[in-house]
Parts: sequence; C-alpha cells; structure tokens
Amino acid sequence: MKQSTDKFTRDAFEAPRVGRPPKPDAKSQAQRAREYRARKKAKRGESESLA
Repeated sequence: MKQSTDKFTRDAFEAPRVGRPPKPDAKSQAQRAREYRARKKAKRGESESLA
C-alpha cells in the first residue's frame, strides 16, 4: 500500500503507464496560443518601428 500523495512509487497491481509522463507545470493549449500571439505581436511591432 502506498500513500495517496505518493505519485512516484508504483503500486504492485497498477497497470504500467504508457508514454511520456505529464509535466507538473504543463500549459493549456489556450495559454500556449496566448503567448504565441503576444510574441507574434511584439515581433510585428518591432519590425514596423525599424522600417
């Protein structure tokens, strides 16, 4: 038996997980898109000021 807060120790009867483990600080798709748009907007504004 393992503690409920223990996320690293596998239980003897637990099925093995397939694939890459999720990151604890993973971003949602909306957060990723918001940051992408902000970078794109900043880059666009930067190129306009240089021209």
